[in-house]
Amino acid sequence: MITTLMIFQVVITLLLIVLVLLQFGKGAEAGLFSGGGESLMTGAQQGNFLSKATVVISVLFMANCILLSKLQADKAGTSLLDDETPVARPLNSDAPLGTTTPATEETKTEAAPETKTEAEETK
Repeated sequence: MITTLMIFQVVITLLLIVLVLLQFGKGAEAGLFSGGGESLMTGAQQGNFLSKATVVISVLFMANCILLSKLQADKAGTSLLDDETPVARPLNSDAPLGTTTPATEETKTEAAPETKTEAEETK
């Protein structure tokens, strides 16, 4: 059923694209076919029919999108991350301000060994 609805979605999408391109803009040069006297219907009749057809196709497009998303959500009951274990301790950026973790205390002492100042060395 999902495959059929996906094919229907592609057909609706292509129809919607064609209907939008067939419509005349305000300047009448934005449409796909902007020839003046070559059409079977007059400009007003053609615009009225194309406007109504565009509304109908767009409603079908939206309804089919909602239906497909609902079917896919019901089909996928699990997530890829369901089996993952949570992080044991928070990252440093997640820790509250003013608190340090034991790992940061160790790196501070290793990174900056205490050096004697000149005043202490002269004593």
